[in-house]
Amino acid sequence: MNLFLELSILVLFYDIFHLTLMSFTTIEKKATTVVSLILSLRLLGLFMLLPIFSIYAIEYESSSIFLAGIAIGIYSLAQAIMQVPLAYLSDKLGRKKIVLFGLFLFTIGSLICFFSSNINMLIIGRIIQGCGAISSVGVATLSENTSKDNRASAFTIVGLSVGIAFVIGFLIGPIISSIFNFRILFLLLFFFGILAIVTTIIFYPEKINTSHDKIDKKEFRFSKDIIKIYLASFMLSLILSIFLFIYPLFWQSSQSSEVNLSLVYLIIFLPAAIFIYPSIRYLEKKNKIDLAIMSGWVLLLIGFIYFLLLGSSEMTLYILGTFFFLGITIFQSVLPSLLSLYVSEKMRATGTGPYYIFSFLGHAIGSISAGYIYSKELVLGQPVSFILILAITLILVVWMKIGVPNYQKRL
Repeated sequence: MNLFLELSILVLFYDIFHLTLMSFTTIEKKATTVVSLILSLRLLGLFMLLPIFSIYAIEYESSSIFLAGIAIGIYSLAQAIMQVPLAYLSDKLGRKKIVLFGLFLFTIGSLICFFSSNINMLIIGRIIQGCGAISSVGVATLSENTSKDNRASAFTIVGLSVGIAFVIGFLIGPIISSIFNFRILFLLLFFFGILAIVTTIIFYPEKINTSHDKIDKKEFRFSKDIIKIYLASFMLSLILSIFLFIYPLFWQSSQSSEVNLSLVYLIIFLPAAIFIYPSIRYLEKKNKIDLAIMSGWVLLLIGFIYFLLLGSSEMTLYILGTFFFLGITIFQSVLPSLLSLYVSEKMRATGTGPYYIFSFLGHAIGSISAGYIYSKELVLGQPVSFILILAITLILVVWMKIGVPNYQKRL
């Protein structure tokens, strides 16, 4: 049953990719496919680590709970620091060169992690991994090589590719580490990095004369609308990181004697995989993406409020997770496309850099705060679970109050 469901989802994703790319130009197909593959390969290995990293990091020589937390969080911090420098360099030197440089750092960092014998060496490897911050460069490449009509759909495909990496990573990471060992996952990251480098060298699209364009810093302005998008990125990542930290723990403390988290994630992600793409595509053609944004907020609120009212039963957890991924997938598809409308093509990567800085800072703050607060549950008991979900709900309400820029005004 588990294998059948996994294969069904993969076939579904393939059909979505195929049907969408049929309406794309050759350049759009190439850019979307290559960027999706490179980002997904990198994230696949990282998602393999996510459900088990804290358990195994404590076992390293000279390790502690605090140092294990640093080993987990230092990657996001390095990503946040390096986004703008690499994005700016890509505006000056060209996207392809900087993507190769970032993938080289990621690959070397993964190899260092594989050979690490103590927690300090592991932390160094994670820092080097994180310094390969190419997300904003990839988004800039996608924005430059897709039309306004197809851009949101292209970002949806990238989001679904990341979704595939997320599901597969969560499924096979614990299995591989139990059959072999935890460190083998870093070796897989190394090989994924090599594959991404080869893909970049052969297929990566590069705009003609990009490296020769003269950059005028005055062209980029931190307008009110752009800042709203950056704050949305922060809020989204903050909510996502807190949720992903506490959701598996909710299942662990539930009444179920044995929980297959791999199957749980497949079930709750399936509706998003089926419905979000056609919904975004339809609203995009009708110029009603703002309706999708509002729907994302409403879906998240429904899930959180349902949990707060009915508690952490098994059915409640399924409903919470389903509504959560429906809402989150909408924002992961729409926000990068929205940002591309507010940043000029020439400054696309530089303008996208802060977006990912805010995103990684949200991940870091969310994970650290959730870990600190949830550790109190051993003393305070169950109410802490509700406090965290209530906190997420309040963050969401604040985000709704801040709002996001109007999509239609920029079309």
